[in-house]
Amino acid sequence: MDELDRLLADALHDAASRAPSDAGLLGTVRERSRRYRRRQAAALGAVAVLAAGIPFVVVLAAGPRSSAPLEPVGSSPVASASARPASLQLVAGYTAPVFPYTLPASAGLKAPATSMRDGNLIALFEATEQKHHADITVTVSTRKPAFSTAAAETPIRVRGHAGFLRTVDVQPARQYTLYWPESAGRWIQLATDDTYTIGQVVGLAAALSPASIAVPPPFTLDLAPAGLPVDTVTDSTVSFGGDFRTVLRKRRPLSNPDRTVGGYRASLVHSSGRVTLDVDVTDWNATLEITVGAGRTITDADLLRYAAGVHILNRSNPS
Repeated sequence: MDELDRLLADALHDAASRAPSDAGLLGTVRERSRRYRRRQAAALGAVAVLAAGIPFVVVLAAGPRSSAPLEPVGSSPVASASARPASLQLVAGYTAPVFPYTLPASAGLKAPATSMRDGNLIALFEATEQKHHADITVTVSTRKPAFSTAAAETPIRVRGHAGFLRTVDVQPARQYTLYWPESAGRWIQLATDDTYTIGQVVGLAAALSPASIAVPPPFTLDLAPAGLPVDTVTDSTVSFGGDFRTVLRKRRPLSNPDRTVGGYRASLVHSSGRVTLDVDVTDWNATLEITVGAGRTITDADLLRYAAGVHILNRSNPS
């Protein structure tokens, strides 16, 4: 035997000494077979899950992780964003609402004082003497009026429409409210008392003529929230869309004076999605309160900018 044959024989002898016994060899083969079958079943299970449309996330432990949060399968970033209230934008100027009717000038009635409450336009024709005249209030709304007090109602023809006369029998005078649908989306009420006969009340309604009487606000506004219609204008309040309100109130202490608006101390408070800015208007002995409801959002900077553009007028009356 030469040297090469001797080396080969030694190597085979060493390998044989390390080989498992018959029983150990069978166990090793079976163990490897079981591991193979488990891996195959896991792979088939993953395929079945994906085929069924169930979300299946694989995390690569050795790979870098994304810093962005995982979105649920089927979610849409656009849909998530639309669920958040849109931020209000401010635009220059303010357009006052107008009352669309008037009554003929009368020596016994003042010119109408107009206002707006919850979307309803109102004109008060105040009586200057009480013997032959009484206060007359005309209200224009977009829907049929609802009443909280009981009354006798009588169908009656008004301005060519089927209307109703409500009568509340109280002292010192019975209260009349005549109401009718003037056109699609417009109802009119005329309220007065029994200083006038029923025939005269119907005649007053017939005498209403088209007009365009501006509803005067209690302050001028340099800015207004874009896209929100005015719904309330009184001698103390201007409200847009029901959620953006500016009210001149009787003076009260500020909760946390941490801002300044036009030289006045102010307090800005966020609570339950609602934001309130109170401005201590000392020379009016009043507090200017601006609130934005939970259904709207506005930046603090824009809210302060809006407040700086509110100019209180002499006709205002703190509530």
